[in-house]
Amino acid sequence: MTMYSPEEIARCCTSALLLELATTPKPGLVDRNSAPEPYSQFIASAVSLYRHFRQAAAGASVGKVVVRAAEDMMKIQTGGNTHLGALLLLTPLAKAAARTEKFSELRPTVLTVLEKMNSVDMALILQAVRAVNPGGLGRVAFLDVKSPRTRKIVLKRRLSVLDGFSPYRRMEVVAHEYTTGYEASFVHGYLYLRRRLQHEDWNTAGVNTFLNILSHLPDSHISRRFGPATSRMISRLAKRVLDSGGYTTDEGRKNYEQFAQRIKAAGFKPAATADLLAVSYMILLLSGWRP
Repeated sequence: MTMYSPEEIARCCTSALLLELATTPKPGLVDRNSAPEPYSQFIASAVSLYRHFRQAAAGASVGKVVVRAAEDMMKIQTGGNTHLGALLLLTPLAKAAARTEKFSELRPTVLTVLEKMNSVDMALILQAVRAVNPGGLGRVAFLDVKSPRTRKIVLKRRLSVLDGFSPYRRMEVVAHEYTTGYEASFVHGYLYLRRRLQHEDWNTAGVNTFLNILSHLPDSHISRRFGPATSRMISRLAKRVLDSGGYTTDEGRKNYEQFAQRIKAAGFKPAATADLLAVSYMILLLSGWRP
């Protein structure tokens, strides 16, 4: 008997997206203190994804769910790409949760789900990425999402999702999580968040978890636009802020505000880190925590 129903899993996924959105301040990103228009776009996007997470939990293929969900995400609001990264990460997790009999089995189960995602899933995921067309996509030698030949290559060679994402493990957050069994989400996200919640409110814990994830895994969204050296530099700065007390102490908050100002002034958007924070909230909710 599984531990979670499809409805509960979908609620946890959507709630996780909304908790990530509400977490404030997140430097360079949309949160509940942002201008009303982008905030409303992210809310509409998150709510539109509920039925797709439920379908994944009910047994639908990850690839098919991602394509349909990406279409809904773009139709329901006018702000463009809002949740593609989080969608790609949460959908296999939703499918895995539906097969889990106890929480401790969640990570091994998601590994099994990832291993079974085949060439059709891979082709559909690339189709969804191409349709959303997130900013900063460059040209790559292997499985270029913008190339019309890529789908044929994937299907002809029967390349699984792990086959396709493995070469980009160090370059892209979804590839990293797929090929490591959600290492950053579970270790630097969920476990760290759980510890912080023992002695601080959820928002403070969320901001500190955001810093912790960023300090351990350079943000791939920034890497695509400004280069790996820049994203590594930002990770080092995030660690310094966290080491000084993070968002918990007066000194840490002062350093965080300076850090956030630098991020905003430079035009950096650590959106991949926000995606991992959303996944961390999802795992936390599945563990039984409630806001």
